[in-house]
Amino acid sequence: MNEAERFQRFAKEFESLCANSEVLKFELTRQEMWSVFAQLQLALRHPGNIGRTRIVAERVARRLQAIVASSGALAEVATMGWDPQHDP
Repeated sequence: MNEAERFQRFAKEFESLCANSEVLKFELTRQEMWSVFAQLQLALRHPGNIGRTRIVAERVARRLQAIVASSGALAEVATMGWDPQHDP
């Protein structure tokens, strides 16, 4: 199978995946959730991350942030993580 055929299959399967509105649930500890949030935040800051799935990932990251970093120093650090001005 060549790359074009693989991409066509992917596009068809992804369209089907997106058409299914079933809500999936899984469990994470707060530490795991923070880690996933931080990794999403890092990926979202990459300048080459401009695809349509970026919008979905940011929406998920912001939901995770609201759960694990709603106040205090956690909230401050989480907010700083969106701003490249705070990079080391």
